[in-house]
Amino acid sequence: MKKIFASLIVMTLLSSCYNTRLFVGDVKPSDSLKEVNKVWTNHLLFGLVPLDNARQNASDYIPDGQTNYVIKTNTSFVNGLVSGVTFGIYTPTQTIYYVPNK
Repeated sequence: MKKIFASLIVMTLLSSCYNTRLFVGDVKPSDSLKEVNKVWTNHLLFGLVPLDNARQNASDYIPDGQTNYVIKTNTSFVNGLVSGVTFGIYTPTQTIYYVPNK
């Protein structure tokens, strides 16, 4: 039991948070944004094997045909926790879609 607990602690300490933002259109990093959608992206084997929704079409998640938006992909604490519990077999990330406040 001690080995399992120690392994979980080491995995937690060696993990990191992944974060990227993609600005589409005339959006600037200083613009005020409003979150419009959030979805988990599913992967297997530490993110090496993409599953069904790994390729997302932004038009499915952005309302009213917006041409200016931001896509943020990251590994949240909950994503890391799920990945740790499954020992990296299932590794989700989170994709959040934003549009500028106007």
